[in-house]
Amino acid sequence: MIESNKVIVFVPGIRPKPPVKDHQDALWRCLLAGVEQLSPSTAESMAQVQRPFQVVPWSFEYYCMHADITPDLSGIDAMLKKVEPSKADLAEAGSLNRRVKRWLYSMGDSMPIIGRLFASAPLRLRLSEIARYFDNADRVADRMRSMVKEALLEAWKENKKIMLIGHSFGSVIAYDALWELGHLEGIEDTLDTFVSMGSPMGLSYVRRDLKGAHYKGVKQFPVNICRWRNIAAIGEVTAHHRALKEMQHTMAAAGCLSEATNHDEAVNFFRGPDGLNVHKCYGYFYNAKTAQIIVDWWNT
Repeated sequence: MIESNKVIVFVPGIRPKPPVKDHQDALWRCLLAGVEQLSPSTAESMAQVQRPFQVVPWSFEYYCMHADITPDLSGIDAMLKKVEPSKADLAEAGSLNRRVKRWLYSMGDSMPIIGRLFASAPLRLRLSEIARYFDNADRVADRMRSMVKEALLEAWKENKKIMLIGHSFGSVIAYDALWELGHLEGIEDTLDTFVSMGSPMGLSYVRRDLKGAHYKGVKQFPVNICRWRNIAAIGEVTAHHRALKEMQHTMAAAGCLSEATNHDEAVNFFRGPDGLNVHKCYGYFYNAKTAQIIVDWWNT
């Protein structure tokens, strides 16, 4: 194994996650397989590097338990045998049922009273978990962000070029950690590339509680991101890319971002025990949009 000046740091989304080594190995397998589809030489180069990929295991701090990865393994195997989604995958991802769910979720975001009235039990649980983070009960959110900051500070200490990936609510945790590093801790190091996957940062109830949201101008945003790449899969419910794109535009206008791109037609065809899951991290890591971003970044 050889040392590299590059490292990918991943912040998972909400819900308990598998033990960090199991999770990290599975995600790395998906990432390498996706990169190999586009550039076998890049995948080979990445596979030879020592510690090129790190998962920030914040979920155990939050839930005090691990999830079992076993139910996902067959889905990962099946996904990696496919070069591209099937017609059935595409039809289901863009189905009327999913479009209606997205519309209802958008309505609930803009009209919270109605949203709470029609929210499903899983959604209510998710909202309570998000509220616990923003309330910072028992300083749990501080500890979660500290784990992200520790990973970044260690990489900067080693003069590494960092790609920070946040999936789902992990993108919120990563964003908040970056804001604190720049505005509260005075860290002047910059992040080369921030990648958000299936991010809820376009939702109003999330945006209003982000770090810096109550400020204006430069202090409103992190000041340490060079490039921001946002990816949203077809059929996503919570990833409102249009609002997030507007947020990126405002951030760039304030001089806090040099470049931003949005890929809102990614295809996530991971199928788990409950069928097609367009939000699952394994599918995001394998899809061609993510692979292209990683290939371009690794080779510069």
